[in-house]
Amino acid sequence: MEEKDLQKEIQKFEGRSDAMVISDQPSYELAGEYVVALDGLLKKIRNYWEEPIKKAHETHKALTRKRAEMCNPVEAERKKTSRKVSEYLTEQDRIRREEQRKLDEQRRKEEKKEQAKLDAQIDRAKESGKKDKVKDLEQEKKDVFVPPAVVEPTVEKTTRTETATVTAKQDLEIEIVDINKVLSHIVSGTLPNTIVTVSIPKLKQVIKLHGLDRLDGVVIQRVSKGQFRGK
Repeated sequence: MEEKDLQKEIQKFEGRSDAMVISDQPSYELAGEYVVALDGLLKKIRNYWEEPIKKAHETHKALTRKRAEMCNPVEAERKKTSRKVSEYLTEQDRIRREEQRKLDEQRRKEEKKEQAKLDAQIDRAKESGKKDKVKDLEQEKKDVFVPPAVVEPTVEKTTRTETATVTAKQDLEIEIVDINKVLSHIVSGTLPNTIVTVSIPKLKQVIKLHGLDRLDGVVIQRVSKGQFRGK
């Protein structure tokens, strides 16, 4: 049998189900016979393509294996180098953040020191009964502000060479250690439910296993389906 012969058989069946009405036992039986006939045609089609697909699959596996053999050492080198770049950038960022923390702490100390000086002046002004000066000094205390110093990154965000461009990008590495706690955050609304996907086939298995007819958040419908087998 050739492909054109199969196409002719397919054309004989196309569209016949559109006019089909199952309203009694005879029409139900005819529908069953029709499905079995379709199954027979499907078997012919699958048998026809089985060998070409098998050969194509074997060729695909061989080519994929050869590609992997060539790519693997290159990918390993890239991975090791990228990891070293990441370690360098992460360490430089840690150093920058530590320097920034020290500068911020020093700035807060200077602000507190200045405010302490003003507190002493306020106390003396109160002892002298100088209410207007007390008011001015209290406002001055509220306005105390030491401009923050910003530690600039030692590595430029984008570095260009003659043959490459490297861009430093901040990212996160996340490991889930307690799935139940993560789910509790979703239930409470802290995290959106779009970060999880429920497996419908696995959920169906659980519902069948426990014989559930009702489950909050799930619509369960009993559906009858036909199973077809030729004689």
